[in-house]
Amino acid sequence: MNIHVCFKPADFIPELYKGYNAVVIDVFRATTSIATAFANGCKELIPVEKIDEAFKMLELYPDALLAGEREGILINGFNLGNSPFEYSNSNIGGKTVIMTTTNGTFALKCAANTEKVYTASFVNCAAVCQKLEQEDRDIVIICSGTEGRFSVEDTLCAGLISDRLNKVAVLSDTAQAAQAMYQGYKDDFENRVSESSHAKYLKRIGFDKDIDYCLKHDILDVVPVFQNGTIKI
Repeated sequence: MNIHVCFKPADFIPELYKGYNAVVIDVFRATTSIATAFANGCKELIPVEKIDEAFKMLELYPDALLAGEREGILINGFNLGNSPFEYSNSNIGGKTVIMTTTNGTFALKCAANTEKVYTASFVNCAAVCQKLEQEDRDIVIICSGTEGRFSVEDTLCAGLISDRLNKVAVLSDTAQAAQAMYQGYKDDFENRVSESSHAKYLKRIGFDKDIDYCLKHDILDVVPVFQNGTIKI
């Protein structure tokens, strides 16, 4: 098993990863909310890139909920934003969710033609690592970043996955760098990550609780899989 990390979606070149499984990470907040949704009984989640695509998809799934954000804020006409606390069983249990976010759903679309695409975050990292080890296939980890830029929190999550699979995998230079970054942060993890640019922005717009939740490790035993345009478990 080989592991490579793309620090942002632009680093992902599909031709280089034929036969790979992909892991998409958007810690703040899409892949954390996706894991939370499935832990709370979501039937399926359909990621789309653009707002108008979401409304068009709603015509095909009239009972679905629209979820997502732009610049961290609930989109006008949508049912849910991108806070994991909105994805409770009472809100989404047994339902289809159509989601569009600034970063995470774009990264998912980039990875769509790999063999299989998993979504990961700190909250479901152990479950994802167990699945990856069982499958024993080459892996490319795609960090969603922030509006095309490098983000600390996504790279640290990629580093944690690389660290946990280190004994059974060959790490590329980027995977080794992400692993080293996680090891350097882990002793003061929450404090250091909460100083990232994206964390500071979420604090400014009132989502302090989301940051604390998104940085919890291994609290959800779900492995969302994106195939044929839909995420399920």
